[in-house]
Amino acid sequence: MTEGLNLIDDIGLILSIFILLFISYFHLRDINDDRTWDRKMGASLVIWLLLYFILSRLQAIVPAAGIDSPDVSGMVVGVANYASTMNYFYTHLFLMLLVPIPFLRKSWQIAAIAVLVIVFKYIDDAAAVIGGEEVFYNSMLSLCLIMAVVLVCLSTGLRFLLFPPPLDADDFESLAMRRSGYFALGTIAVVMDNMIFRSIGFLDGSANAWWTFPTVNWSAPTGGYDYAMVTLVEMTFILGVFSFAMFSLALGGIYHLIQAKRGRHPVSLATVFSGYILLVWSLIIFRHWAFVTGYGEWNTSGMPLNDNAIIISALSDGFTLHLIYPTIALLHAVKFGLITIESERDKKVLRIVALGVMVAITAVFTSLLEIIIPVPDIVLAVLCGLVLATGWERYLIDALQPDAEMKNVSWAWPGNERKLMWSVNLMIGIPFVIRLLTGVIW
Repeated sequence: MTEGLNLIDDIGLILSIFILLFISYFHLRDINDDRTWDRKMGASLVIWLLLYFILSRLQAIVPAAGIDSPDVSGMVVGVANYASTMNYFYTHLFLMLLVPIPFLRKSWQIAAIAVLVIVFKYIDDAAAVIGGEEVFYNSMLSLCLIMAVVLVCLSTGLRFLLFPPPLDADDFESLAMRRSGYFALGTIAVVMDNMIFRSIGFLDGSANAWWTFPTVNWSAPTGGYDYAMVTLVEMTFILGVFSFAMFSLALGGIYHLIQAKRGRHPVSLATVFSGYILLVWSLIIFRHWAFVTGYGEWNTSGMPLNDNAIIISALSDGFTLHLIYPTIALLHAVKFGLITIESERDKKVLRIVALGVMVAITAVFTSLLEIIIPVPDIVLAVLCGLVLATGWERYLIDALQPDAEMKNVSWAWPGNERKLMWSVNLMIGIPFVIRLLTGVIW
């Protein structure tokens, strides 16, 4: 079983690297072309997102020595933690607030977001002053910040899901709504992590949500009742946003599918997203049932404790992390025109990438099937051969073709666009380099 799960992790890592190289090549090749600033910014943020996932995965599979060694300075560990936090939050926050609709319209607002992340991280760390196994109190202000921004992105995506403009509408407002709505839905799919599987537990008050919170130190807090209430409020807000988002998207997806069947909504990327949300909800319901009935067991950090829980985690967390995230990164880059693919040579490269994605999808599903029902390895070879021989990648390529509004609709940045690009990339890049160097040196 462990070998099968490791294979899924390896497939996801290889797929992420493959897509990263593809997007990086086309973005850096045309770095000074006539793409609008938000397309270039979006491509940069998608690259940083993939780099974060790849580095996190590499650090997970490397033996826990180095940075965890007691010989390493506490300052080094602290700097590495800060760098990891800033890298994660900056990438996600700017992906939701700058592309495709710049909710942040002034340079000082970007600086304010940067300062808030640093300050909130400092407060979170200061609250977790550990003496032995004691903690003052659990502060999660950084997570509350990103969940507040998720609500902004959710409102954009949900509005598009419920009230999409007609496909033949060519006025600026309709084109802009389609572009922002598509991108918001894709970004929401990236931001969703394993906390979504606690959506039902939040409402019914079961331990599935409240006692498997991965960022909470469950040792006895010394801050007293008032600080315990602060932790409870923050936990409630985080879990509440995840639960509200998932229930809203489920209802919105069902409504969209019904309207699409009646011919009142166009069949589009929103239809695919609605189907994906319903698939995720089937996993949420199954995982919640497994936890409540004891079929699967998880600890207070959400880590599986028995074989059933390991399989369910692979079906839920593994499916989204190793397959959905890199695929959506590719969707963002190509579908939304963040990179330019025009020549026949470019299209051939895209076809190779599409083939790689199709093979990876087949390999992941085959590996999951092998964990549940033992099947010979020849099945994987046969299925991959069928995928390569039947030309399914053409459907993926057709789905990735950007519509006109993805390239033509944009918003002017009120300041210096070049300065903006450098500022955001340095804010994300410097913490990433620090995190990378601490991992390599120690």
